[in-house]
Amino acid sequence: MRDSTSAQGFPARFHRYLDKRARWFAPICAFGLTVPIISDGLAGSEGTLEWLVDLASHWQWLYLVGLVLACAIVILNDRRWALWLLAMPLAGLTASSPALNVGHEPIQDLGVLTIVSANVNLENRDSAVLIRWLSEAKPDVVVLLEVSPEYVSGLDSLSGYPFRHLVPRHDPFGIAVLSRFPFSDVKTIEDKGGREHIESLIDWKGQPVRLTAWHPMPPISPFDHTLRNQQLLALAKAAKKSGQPAILAGDLNATPWSNAFSGLDQAGLRRATGLTPTWPAIGYGWVGIPIDSVLVTPQWTVVEKKVGPNLGSDHLPVIVRIALRKELSLGR
Repeated sequence: MRDSTSAQGFPARFHRYLDKRARWFAPICAFGLTVPIISDGLAGSEGTLEWLVDLASHWQWLYLVGLVLACAIVILNDRRWALWLLAMPLAGLTASSPALNVGHEPIQDLGVLTIVSANVNLENRDSAVLIRWLSEAKPDVVVLLEVSPEYVSGLDSLSGYPFRHLVPRHDPFGIAVLSRFPFSDVKTIEDKGGREHIESLIDWKGQPVRLTAWHPMPPISPFDHTLRNQQLLALAKAAKKSGQPAILAGDLNATPWSNAFSGLDQAGLRRATGLTPTWPAIGYGWVGIPIDSVLVTPQWTVVEKKVGPNLGSDHLPVIVRIALRKELSLGR
């Protein structure tokens, strides 16, 4: 009789165990959804606190899932806990400003420009998967990060991209730009830490388009965090100052909830990519964060944005299709 009672009581004891822990886990997750607001308020303070808070800001999808699961458990006993679910919209509201969608603006007759940004992973030697995908997706411009000399050699069989600027390296900061349209100007610029990014001017059907391919150091220290933010803001200001339609693409090592995006809208760049996770690629990024981005100046409107397939990297690629707004095209 004791064994039968014990067996019957196990589900109740297990639920009480979960309920007790869910009651402290739900508020923690709800607080996590507010961290981007705190991080934005600390932007520019350049200290350890700002760095740590910003690291915590990236994991909005995990906070959201945790909040929903915790509340689902507690609500069975106390429906008042449903009020914590009011924090759910913060996952979208605290992200950086997105670029306008095409439905809101008339576009120019130039058509649509398709951009791909893919971190192919330094250890990845098989470019055949990328080549097959590009042959199907047919983007106009491709930005590749973590490009090794071995990976670059495999790109020789890739057709349709006669204009290339390749800066392969044996560390994670090799970078490359492939284009169907000619470069009217292209250069490799080295930062203070010895890492390079590519700045180019692409002649898109007679329209000059500024393209920056960038992969900053991950924010593994307060110094790297501050440097990344400063560099991104400087690149945004330079794009705005040029007066030309501009695009910045790459693995930014920052999510749209990071204070790396603080003030970026006013400086001249908005997010053309979405909030779908791109790293790590395992499980199609469902436990990850969106750190691979394409940013654009106000002359652009977004036609389509999505995440691409697994290319054998720890990152998923992003692909965006953008068009020039009629009344705001400059530099032509």
